[in-house]
Amino acid sequence: MSGLRERRHAETRQAIVDTAFALFERHGFSDTAMDRIAEHAGVSRSTLYRRYSSKEDIVLDVPRRWLTAWDVAIAELEPNTGLSDAMATGCRAVANEIDENRSQVHLAFQALSESTTLSASGAANRDWQDRITAMVASRAPQLPTAETMTIAGAYMGAIDTMMQQWAASGGATKVVDETDRLLIQLAPILP
Repeated sequence: MSGLRERRHAETRQAIVDTAFALFERHGFSDTAMDRIAEHAGVSRSTLYRRYSSKEDIVLDVPRRWLTAWDVAIAELEPNTGLSDAMATGCRAVANEIDENRSQVHLAFQALSESTTLSASGAANRDWQDRITAMVASRAPQLPTAETMTIAGAYMGAIDTMMQQWAASGGATKVVDETDRLLIQLAPILP
């Protein structure tokens, strides 16, 4: 029974996200109210607020999916996969997720520029920093902590910059192609 309940919750969450992003596209992030999202998604206000505390929380659902794509890709790796291959696998999984949902990702970046709450939030970056640091540490345990964190920071900064340029261009390129270029540029910093 809980499998059915979980699937229905996931379907409701997805309907809310899809509706919210359609409204963000039509009316802009700032001019879209939670009440309007609930109405157009066909859910009650209480259902909406049980799933998402705010429209900013709805926008953050997009990078949460990237974290899931990363986690799934990394979990499927063989234990002896080298750091470079593991990093490439995780980054490409995220890039593919972004390319498959480029419209929502582009709208999320627009919302980021409109919302002081979103732009001040570093929650997603902390999650990424933790994941990348953990992966570097597990694949290259001989590295000192400072070097592990430096490598993770270099990847975070490069990916962040690449995504900002992608968003500023209106999503003109495929993120997976940009990611492949980025991986080539970052390869020399890996042990």
